[in-house]
Amino acid sequence: MKHSGQLSWRVGEGEVTDAPAPPTVAAIALSIKSRAIQDSRCYLMNGGAVESFFISEDTPVGSVIGTLSVNGDPSEDQGDITLRLQEKGAAIGISPGTKNLTLLRALDREEKKGPSNVYVNVRCDRRRTTDPSFIIPVSIRVWDVNDNAPVWQGAPYKVRLSELTAVGTRVAVGARATDADQAGPHATIHYSILPGPHSDYLGFPNELDSVLTVKKPLDYETLKNFTITLRAQDAGTPPLHNDTELRVQVLDADDQNPKFSHEHYTAVLPEDVKEGAVLSTSPGPISAVDQDVGINAPLQYSATGDNGRLITVDKDTGQVGATKQLIEELNQPVTVVIKATQVDNSDRYALATLSIRRAGPIGGFSSSTPTPAAEGPVRFRRKQFSASVSEAAAPGHVVLTLNTVPPANSLQNNLQFYVSDRSFLEKFAINSAGEVVLRRALDYEDKDGYYYQVMLTDGISNDTASINISVINVNEWEPRFKYPQYEFRVEDDTSDDTEMLPVGKLDVFDGDKLDSVTLTLRGSGSEMLYVNSSGDMFLRSGALRSLNSSVLHVVATAVDSGAPPRQTSVPVTVHVNERLLQTGVGGGGGRVEGSAGVVALFAAALAALAVLVCALLLYIYRVRRRSKQTSGYVAHEKPAQASATNSAAPPSAPSPIAPSAGESSGGAGALGGGAGGGRGGARAARLGQRGVAAERERGRQHHPRQLHVQPRPAPGHAEPRGSFRSAVTTLSPK
Repeated sequence: MKHSGQLSWRVGEGEVTDAPAPPTVAAIALSIKSRAIQDSRCYLMNGGAVESFFISEDTPVGSVIGTLSVNGDPSEDQGDITLRLQEKGAAIGISPGTKNLTLLRALDREEKKGPSNVYVNVRCDRRRTTDPSFIIPVSIRVWDVNDNAPVWQGAPYKVRLSELTAVGTRVAVGARATDADQAGPHATIHYSILPGPHSDYLGFPNELDSVLTVKKPLDYETLKNFTITLRAQDAGTPPLHNDTELRVQVLDADDQNPKFSHEHYTAVLPEDVKEGAVLSTSPGPISAVDQDVGINAPLQYSATGDNGRLITVDKDTGQVGATKQLIEELNQPVTVVIKATQVDNSDRYALATLSIRRAGPIGGFSSSTPTPAAEGPVRFRRKQFSASVSEAAAPGHVVLTLNTVPPANSLQNNLQFYVSDRSFLEKFAINSAGEVVLRRALDYEDKDGYYYQVMLTDGISNDTASINISVINVNEWEPRFKYPQYEFRVEDDTSDDTEMLPVGKLDVFDGDKLDSVTLTLRGSGSEMLYVNSSGDMFLRSGALRSLNSSVLHVVATAVDSGAPPRQTSVPVTVHVNERLLQTGVGGGGGRVEGSAGVVALFAAALAALAVLVCALLLYIYRVRRRSKQTSGYVAHEKPAQASATNSAAPPSAPSPIAPSAGESSGGAGALGGGAGGGRGGARAARLGQRGVAAERERGRQHHPRQLHVQPRPAPGHAEPRGSFRSAVTTLSPK
């Protein structure tokens, strides 16, 4: 049997067999790590920790909204993992044996039909193991679709408008629509009026605003009420809309004068008439009515003019009575003007004429004698008639008079006028006097001129002429901004040499035809901004250097070119990026140059400071060196060396004097005589080196260039006892 150094015993058999060596600790750890890496079940394939899905809110129930990217096989038979939801009653579920997430309930971004977002936890279990479960968070977010049409609030609508309401007046209808979709294009509403018989009377000046304005003059006498259709449509794809009706009731206003049943009346004064008798008029009784049917104001009648004194007029009925003066003075036919005036408004009245003549032959004519015909055919005095009328002229205004031969206002003529174009009667009319009268208000923006052919006839002859009426524009509209206020932000600009940084655009329009609008800016920061004729605003790059705030507040004013000019103002706020203020982009040349100058000045100051420090260090170094040289000369003055030098030098050569051995040990000399050696040495020791240095310094101050040596006594001569011998040495600086 082959042995390998290890034995394994089989119990009951009693034999020894070879056994493999037990694994080491490193091998066991490597094996565990290998198994951990290989078992990646329940881990996400992308290495993440959360699964996220985005779906549309109109996704049908039962649709698969996504697949979990988890490692493992969840199939029921041969799978190695199990997937299930932790939450109960969730809007989504997991299809059995798959990784698919299925929609169980409808989702709604507006949270009306279902939740707008879903957050669930998926539990993943490894089969055939005792490993704990893995929790995988799943986030499902819903994006908005255009599934809600705009809804009118409080529809349908009704409004009452006076016929005197001016064009451009805002109508207080309160019409407004809302959209339940998420804020954005799907919830942006555009307002409009659908085409119809009366859709031109009202309109939306701004399609993003629900405010209605009057676009066309109203007239109670021709149109008492009408209905228009309003539409609110969002900006989705495809767009959704909702329509409603607006019923407009036109209120009558006192804008019409009274009107007689006939413009001319005649009466015959009988022969036996008595004072106060009521005269019979033809073609009927004198009567007038208020043309404002809705008001129908009561009228009062009176006689006016020079011949008004000849008759009496009942103020309530209009009946005419003869006066004594009329009976006595009437020899020829006379004409009296009858006036009908509104009781509540004396400015509203109408006039008619009454011709009175006597019965029987008067002045060679009898009542049965026919009126003589005009001499020659009727004709216009001119072939062209021109006039200009303001668009602000009120109905009833006389535009021009058609002059004829004979005159049309003559009682002896029965002239008639005809205009071939029927549209003439929509705006104008011609009375029996040949006056062209305005029936309805004109609008320069609608039409700036009218041209017609008119025919004149008396039943026997006729003539034609042309009428040219020009409409004078009136400044009816003030400039209007698209928004009541503007707010812009100026970010970093990519170009470095631009002089103007774009800010934004001011949208302004004017309803008057051919009017131009001029924009100006006012306020503390207006000089830093510029606006062109198109409304584009710019920030001057040079203003960045003086700008001390990141917010500018100005007022934009729009003035039109009409007469008189009208204007409108709105506030404008401009936010400037902080980085733009710091870097000075677009106008930063001066800023950069200024910064460079500051840096250069700072560098020069540092250089000067460095030079000053170097000079100071050099000065300290030289002073210390000089001090070391001076103190070194004194410290290294050895007595032995000095003695040797003195003995070797000739007597005539001056040399430094070194103290003798006794002096060296006792000091610079004897103090006080006697045993002066001992006391002198003690004094020198007390003085120390500092005293010697000071002594020599005083010698240098007195004699900077010479070395003085006190002569020693001649050999054999002893110094006097008690004398003081000192050596003063003065060194000149090197």
